Amino acid sequence: MSPYPNAYQIEEMFSNRARPEKFNEYLADSIDVTVVGQDFHIGGNYKSMQEFHDNIYVRLVAVLKEETIRVEVRRVIGGGDSAVRKLHSPIYATQKGAIKSAYISLNRNMLIHVSQWAAVESHCTAESKYDRPYNSEFVDLVRFDSDGKIAQLKEFFDSGHIHAHVEEHDSKTKNKE
Repeated sequence: MSPYPNAYQIEEMFSNRARPEKFNEYLADSIDVTVVGQDFHIGGNYKSMQEFHDNIYVRLVAVLKEETIRVEVRRVIGGGDSAVRKLHSPIYATQKGAIKSAYISLNRNMLIHVSQWAAVESHCTAESKYDRPYNSEFVDLVRFDSDGKIAQLKEFFDSGHIHAHVEEHDSKTKNKE
């Protein structure tokens, strides 16, 4: 059995993304989080979940009605015991100009591929504090440690959408002061 979580376990982990108290249970003590985006003011590299939480989650919750935040995991690729279906399709190879057909059968029913890496595609919906819909898609590349905890996380956000909501909030907050 693999020390790394499988796709179903990873889906459960990331379904709790909007609940930091629960999601943090899946994190390694030493974590490396990168949010991609040069033109994105919350992009950067964070060496602790607390730093990530303070710079990203807190800012998003300031913009969104927390009770409306929903995260849907759409797809998980990779992870621990990733089963690959039995392959019964022809493979053609040339040998001295002749085309040969071959069938491959892997481990009778399936090949088990163990990976400490996974990709998670998610969709988040919420309502902003200014009654605007928030719909954001993002992908996380994740590496798990030997305890099955998230050790590395690289996030690709819909940065323009998030940036627009954060900017609206910041400008309205400044105008009130």
